[in-house]
Amino acid sequence: MTNQSIVLLINLSIATSIAVSFVGLSRRPLRRAVGAQSAYWLWLMIPGSALAVMIPGPSHRLGLSSWGISQSVSHTLASDASVTYEVIGVLVWALGAAVMLALTVRRQQRFVRSLRPLWWLPNETCRSRGIVEPMLIGAWDPWIVLPADFEARYTQEERVLVLAHERAHVHRGDAPANAIATIWLCLFWFNPLMYWAVRQFRFDQELACDARVLATTGTMRRGYANALLKIQLSVEPVEPVPIGCHWRSGHPLKERIETLKCPLPGAVRRTVGVATALMLIVSGSYAIWAMQPLPHTVQVSGARAVAHRSC
Repeated sequence: MTNQSIVLLINLSIATSIAVSFVGLSRRPLRRAVGAQSAYWLWLMIPGSALAVMIPGPSHRLGLSSWGISQSVSHTLASDASVTYEVIGVLVWALGAAVMLALTVRRQQRFVRSLRPLWWLPNETCRSRGIVEPMLIGAWDPWIVLPADFEARYTQEERVLVLAHERAHVHRGDAPANAIATIWLCLFWFNPLMYWAVRQFRFDQELACDARVLATTGTMRRGYANALLKIQLSVEPVEPVPIGCHWRSGHPLKERIETLKCPLPGAVRRTVGVATALMLIVSGSYAIWAMQPLPHTVQVSGARAVAHRSC
C-alpha cells in the first residue's frame, strides 16, 4: 500500500506538471484570441489531469510513450528500497503537507483578526480600518470587506465598479476555487511548479472577473482603470490573502491595464472560446490518461522483487 501511494503521488505530480506547462504556454494566446474567461477555464485541465491519473490506464499504449520516471521509481521501490524507506517517504510528504496547511490556516486567522473591529452595512458589506483595499474573505461563505474610508477614497463610479468586481467574484465561485488551489498547493508542496501555477491562476481569475464586470457595466474602462490604479498603488505589495480574493496583483500593473484596453469578445467568440477550452481540457486529460504506465509494469517488477528476495 505504501509503495502504491508513493507511485500515485509521483504520477499525480508528473501529470499535473505536464498540464500546468501546457496551460502556461496556452493561456496568453487563448486570452488574446477569445477572451480572459476562456483562459481562466483552461486551468480546469489540472484537476482533469489528476482525475485521469486516478482512473485505471489503458490495456495498451495507444501509440503513446509512458512515463519512464514513474516506471523506474516503481521498479526501484519494489526491488531495492525497503519498507522503511517507503514509510519515511510518505511521512515526509504528509508532514510537509500538514505544516503547509497549518501555516496557511494560521496566516488566514491572523489576517482575519487584524480586520477587527468590523461593522456591517445594509448593502451586505462590512468595513474595516485594517485594510486599504477591497477584498473578499473566506471560502464557502465569503464576505466583502471594504476600507473604512471607502467613500472618501473612491469616486461614485469607482465604488460601483469595485462592488461589482467583488460581487462578481462571489457569483463566479472564485473564493472556493482559491481555497481548493490553496489545498492543492499544500498537498504538492514539494513541486516548485505549483507555486507558479497558483499565482498565474489567481491572476487569470482577476482578468476574467475584470472582463465580466466590463461586460455588464458597459464602457466604464477609464473609471475601472483608475480604481485599479488607486488600489495597486495604495500601499506596498503584500502577500495575497490565503483564502479569498483581492484586487492587488503581484504581476506588473501594466499587463492588467493593457488587458483592460483590449476589446471584449462578442457572443460568438466567447462561445468558441469556451468550446476550445473544454476541447483542450478533455483532449489533454485523455492524453495524460493514455500515457500512464501500464498496470502490469508495477506488478511484474514486484513479482521479480519477491522472486529475487526468496532466492
